[in-house]
Amino acid sequence: MKLGFLAAAIAAPLALAAAPAGAAIMFSFAPGLPSPGVGFVVVNAFDTAAGITGSGFQIKTPPSDSEGAPPANSIPSGTPYLSVLGNGSATISFNSPVTAFQFDWGSIDSFNTLKINSTGADPIIVPGSNFTNAADGNQVSPGTNGLFTVWSTAGETFTSINLTTSGNSFEIDNLAVGVPEPATWAMMILGFAGVGATMRRRRSVMALQAA
Repeated sequence: MKLGFLAAAIAAPLALAAAPAGAAIMFSFAPGLPSPGVGFVVVNAFDTAAGITGSGFQIKTPPSDSEGAPPANSIPSGTPYLSVLGNGSATISFNSPVTAFQFDWGSIDSFNTLKINSTGADPIIVPGSNFTNAADGNQVSPGTNGLFTVWSTAGETFTSINLTTSGNSFEIDNLAVGVPEPATWAMMILGFAGVGATMRRRRSVMALQAA
């Protein structure tokens, strides 16, 4: 199993804890890890603007400049990426509704806003607010460059995402989709919780034996 998927599963309990009671749409952020993870496939590497609607966005290539910086976690590096400029907007529709998606989110800023359009409630994610992180636009720190994953737990499907920002810039790359069953996510989370509990018990036994 790839490290990116494991890290997303580890991060998931943090997202669950931060989500509103009864929420059925969850998200996680795995610092420094790339898209795609296991069970996901890239559907848009942003080599062109095909499939994107809106205004005030660009398909950019490195190096960084005042209008964007490539997500530091993207693999391979040096490839094109999507940059939404200040007061711009970009909407990306999925070819068919999906129950999970992820992308490389780079140099995350508090003025970035992600709207997730779905068959359920349409959540709006704002870094530094309901999505807590440094959100200071750092172009290389894992804390602001990582794998952002969204999934449904109650059968909702996602139809599109909308990226807006009040300042330069909102940068993403390697949009990937997947259809992991909610039970799979739950089992992963419980599995990691069990591993943690086992390790704690082993440390307690070793401490007693050494006493």
